[in-house]
Amino acid sequence: MSSPSLPKPSVRSFAGFGSREIYAAAFTLLIANAMAAKASLAIADVGIANALINGLGLSWAFWLSFALCVRLALVGEDGPARPADLWAAGACVAAALVPLSPASSLAATAVGLFVALDRGQDPRLRGTAMILVAVAVQLLWSRLVMLVFIAPIAGLDAHLVGLIVGSPVHGNVVRFVHGVGSVSILGACTSVQNASVALMLFVAIVRTFRPLPVMSEIGYFIGAFLSVVAINIVRLALMAQSLEIFHLVHGPTGESVVNMIITVNGLAWAAVSVRREILR
Repeated sequence: MSSPSLPKPSVRSFAGFGSREIYAAAFTLLIANAMAAKASLAIADVGIANALINGLGLSWAFWLSFALCVRLALVGEDGPARPADLWAAGACVAAALVPLSPASSLAATAVGLFVALDRGQDPRLRGTAMILVAVAVQLLWSRLVMLVFIAPIAGLDAHLVGLIVGSPVHGNVVRFVHGVGSVSILGACTSVQNASVALMLFVAIVRTFRPLPVMSEIGYFIGAFLSVVAINIVRLALMAQSLEIFHLVHGPTGESVVNMIITVNGLAWAAVSVRREILR
């Protein structure tokens, strides 16, 4: 008489961790490595106290999105990790060991898309992966877009500012309204770069309350993007008034205020999009 076959141990019982725990740790490693260089430069430039106040060279929207990404990965009951999950997590660890920030951002994009498109994964984990992709867009892909399309994007912003303030424009340079001199609109000051921050926060908030996307989000997503473009154009228009106002708006105080406005704007659009889920 044959003995009954014993059930095969799951990967969870072998590794000691479930899929959510594994992915939460892997995502944290990737994001930490992706932002480490920028945080180190911020601390070296302005000191640790000012760097912390200004978001360690990034923004408070980034840190909130990061926290929501990790939290969503750990919410709810964990399930057994599959071999594919372990391979994906291993790829994350390997990328995090590379001392180059873009390598981690690239890996975050690939693994995020892999998990987000996997219908066999828990919806919350898929939502986590979508936040990870949004973070990677802000850290890497928006900057690559600026490298390729910096001239037309900066030129468009400059002409919009020139139209508002009534000053001559040459390429990406706008003359001050009052006084001598001009302001050059560079990549970090463009509407696209600032919009990527707001859209990252929008995705993080919406996916926290609604893990899987719905069609109605598209309108709010576009609204969040256009509102940040408008905020940034107003900011640039203020900078184009005079050298004194330029230093005020472009300095640490003005930068903190703009970051706060962009963060609140992203939160507002996201809250309206998921208002039904919030009020349940």
